[in-house]
Amino acid sequence: MSSPQIERKLAAIMFTDIAGYTALSAKDENKALELLDTQKQIITPIIEEFNGTLHKEVGDGLLFTFQTVTDAVKCGIKIQEQTKANDDLNLRIGIHEGEITLKDGDVLGDDVNVASRIEPFAPIGGVSISGKVQQNISSLPEYKTKYLGQPELKGVNQEVKIYCIISHELPDVKIINENSERATPSTKNIILISTLLGIIFYTNIYPLFKNLLNPDSSFKMSSLVAEQKLYIQNNHTENISETLRQIKNFLYANDIENNLKAFTLIDELIIVDSTKSDYYSYMGQILFQRYQLREGTSNNILQESEKQFIKAIELDNMNREPAVITYYHLASMHLIKGNLNEGYNMIRKAMQTDKFYPGVLDKLKEINRKRLQIMEKSS
Repeated sequence: MSSPQIERKLAAIMFTDIAGYTALSAKDENKALELLDTQKQIITPIIEEFNGTLHKEVGDGLLFTFQTVTDAVKCGIKIQEQTKANDDLNLRIGIHEGEITLKDGDVLGDDVNVASRIEPFAPIGGVSISGKVQQNISSLPEYKTKYLGQPELKGVNQEVKIYCIISHELPDVKIINENSERATPSTKNIILISTLLGIIFYTNIYPLFKNLLNPDSSFKMSSLVAEQKLYIQNNHTENISETLRQIKNFLYANDIENNLKAFTLIDELIIVDSTKSDYYSYMGQILFQRYQLREGTSNNILQESEKQFIKAIELDNMNREPAVITYYHLASMHLIKGNLNEGYNMIRKAMQTDKFYPGVLDKLKEINRKRLQIMEKSS
């Protein structure tokens, strides 16, 4: 028996993924299969034009490699330009550069995982790239990029900065981690020390002055103490992760019809497994979005949303992103109901979970502005 052929080399790695494919497949399987054929018809000649190699098809996702970063970037941009006219073919593309291992036609390696993990951060119709790719194209004036952040990537040991390409009429996307790029090591140390001192103050000294600072008698001293475990690091299966990603896409659409689709998907997950905190967090998000889309006219929906978030906390096995979203939304709910102190408690937990998550710092400012106004009125 001949030994397998193994080759290692540096390459540009591209992942593509069809946003909304899971829901389309569940609704109309024949149409979904036709969409895969359409994708191949459009993408194949473009890949060949830029000397790319197709290595793997994973459902609706495709894995390619290129000899150069510029070929991969040009290819990704052209793919998005050519697929724009097809309403159902909404692609996300992620590109990274690194060492790959070729074994019997398959492509392996940690850098392959990086490319697959940064792809979901691309906007629909857009291209996300790693810091390595951004460095390669930074000297080319025709490409403009936007720094998104440096999130923790599942199954990846590297620290990866993520950018998106915003030139060539590609869509923009929200920042993941707005301030991490700007913080120098000394600045980070100052922030860490300040945070520790702040925790000491709020858990030991602040309660002594609670009546002065917060006249609301319903405020609980124990709520100032941080939870021992606000979130965990727990991986979902690939199928579950894909379903959760589809739910996010429906939430991003921010309309009633897509909200219903998200509701149906998460309800299916809960029916199959009612022990996962993350599922209840998503259910809470969906219901709260529906409350907002209905312009705050249904208190029943608001109450049900709060119940789902509380259920997520009680199960005590939320991952980081669902956790920060849960605490953030509960803070918003407490503000709606006029519970300023409980809102502050929740936004503190959101800050302790991930203070760079979009909206968290703004919500803290909003709550602190109201806290200060109360202090000023009582002085």
